[in-house]
Amino acid sequence: MNIFLTGGTGFIGRHLLSELASQHQVYVLVRQKSRLHAIVNQLPTEQQSNILPVIGDLTKFRLGLDDTEYKQILATDLIIHAGGPMNIGLSLSEAEQSFLYPAKSLVQLAKDIHYAKGLNHFIHVAGFMSPYHEQNAMSDMDHLLDNEPPYEKMKFLADSYIRKSLHPMNIPLSTVNPSVVVGNSFSGQTEQLGGLSILIDAVRRNLMPLVPGGDDYWLPMVHVDHVASFIAKLAHTEGLSSNTYYLLDTKQGSPSIRALIQLIAKELQTAKPLGRVSLPLLKTILGIGVGKLLGIPKESMNFLVKSEFPVNTKLEIEQTSEMKFSIVPSTLPFIVSDLDYRLNHLGVNRQEGFFQRRRTDLISLEKDMHGIPVIFLHGTFSGADALLAIAGSLSDVNTWLIDLPGFGRTPYHHEPSVIEGYVESVTAMIIELNRPVILVGHSFGGLIAARVMQRQPSLIHQLIMLQPVLHPVKSKYRIQGVTKLILKYVKPAKLKRELLQSKNFIASSKFLEDYVHDVVRDLKSPRIRTTNAAVMSSLTQSKSIQLDPQRWDETKVNILWGHMDKAHHIPKSYEHLDITRIPYGHQFPIERPEQTAQWIRQVLKV
Repeated sequence: MNIFLTGGTGFIGRHLLSELASQHQVYVLVRQKSRLHAIVNQLPTEQQSNILPVIGDLTKFRLGLDDTEYKQILATDLIIHAGGPMNIGLSLSEAEQSFLYPAKSLVQLAKDIHYAKGLNHFIHVAGFMSPYHEQNAMSDMDHLLDNEPPYEKMKFLADSYIRKSLHPMNIPLSTVNPSVVVGNSFSGQTEQLGGLSILIDAVRRNLMPLVPGGDDYWLPMVHVDHVASFIAKLAHTEGLSSNTYYLLDTKQGSPSIRALIQLIAKELQTAKPLGRVSLPLLKTILGIGVGKLLGIPKESMNFLVKSEFPVNTKLEIEQTSEMKFSIVPSTLPFIVSDLDYRLNHLGVNRQEGFFQRRRTDLISLEKDMHGIPVIFLHGTFSGADALLAIAGSLSDVNTWLIDLPGFGRTPYHHEPSVIEGYVESVTAMIIELNRPVILVGHSFGGLIAARVMQRQPSLIHQLIMLQPVLHPVKSKYRIQGVTKLILKYVKPAKLKRELLQSKNFIASSKFLEDYVHDVVRDLKSPRIRTTNAAVMSSLTQSKSIQLDPQRWDETKVNILWGHMDKAHHIPKSYEHLDITRIPYGHQFPIERPEQTAQWIRQVLKV
């Protein structure tokens, strides 16, 4: 079957491509081929040839297609319209151009195809707040949208236009109404900001002391991979009649907005809401300029609802496909952490060549390679991204870069013992893998790697420690609350001076600049501030170390040590191990990634 898809490079569309290309030829409307190629190149080789770019523009007349391209897509059997921006702040003219104009062009395309050869099916991805359905689609209700914000008004007028236009031609129309689309149902990965991230950002900035609306309100949500699988199921199914599908759970099966905000607050390690505020009052306050000042659009409150939605048609598809399209509660902490990380690092992406995956309860950046996994554990005030430069210099090695709990994209472990929670998390991941691995740990990550090896020696093929923490750190970090408060006000210039004075870094460089700005970005998050303060406090206690190097298999262990480090040293009990000393400081893996990678390659036992 030939499918014409709009929005193929968007949040939903890129997931949908992999679902469709295994069985169908997919023509994808794109402005530029490069963005589509970046997505297609991540798909299995056998699917890539089934995806063909069609250069055009959704907002232009006839989709911006020339005669040749337009004739090419007249062979389409199915149109899937999933295009349009996720920007609730659009002006009226912008929203009209983004939603109503494309609807008119696509209806004309549907007519041309239908009169030429017959169009089997049209799938339109609209939204769960649209007032239209099979019973009222032909009624004149457009005036009811007059007071709606431009984004919703034009999106739903497009829904109405498509319904009214296709009905006389008897073209089967499946209208898919996703609720707020959130991250992958297992990994939590959420490539698109907007929607839930507005709420998460408000909570992390302590702007939600009161619950909007109260316990009777809720935020309907659906996982992005579930949306893609649902649409693909509709595309694969022949003989469907026109219908509307609400992709959300029942109100009874979903958390109230209070419960959702409490969960977000727990994961972000910030204050829970104390009371409630009337939703109409809150919208009024946000609408008089406060919303713009705080970065909380008044329109974002429209996604909070009291009402139920009919889910019977969704349930019918679930039964026939033997699939479930419900929110996975255990994944919500991963969605919160992923969005929290993305809010810290807006517009920054250094992960080229690496794929984000969830391993047990840890998020990992990985290359798609064979061979024994070489698993990197970062230090405090850091994350997986800080070690990307090292991994890039080990291009032929199967490197995995882990975000430890509470850092980067991984949720905090919430275990009573801070350090034990880290040891348990990494151990659980390795046990689930059930094959030997090589652990490479920097600083605090070196301590965790060593303790994991002590617990599961048979699964650790080799332990490589880069400036590991082998003794308690300075007592100035003992009081967690004080450290957390100080971290909230860290400035780049001061941090840079301190790192140079302490010989963490020995000279100014691009690596130092990048590291400083990444740390300051991370510390915008109360989750990451609290995690760093908790770990540093725990590291002041000798019980957190609990290492017995005399019992280690010394043939498995290698240590690289920067002897200019002023705050750390190697205790005598480790002197029998293989130690290489270099003239750098504590952060040498970040300051000298190529040198570090060269040394790792020399000692690596793969």
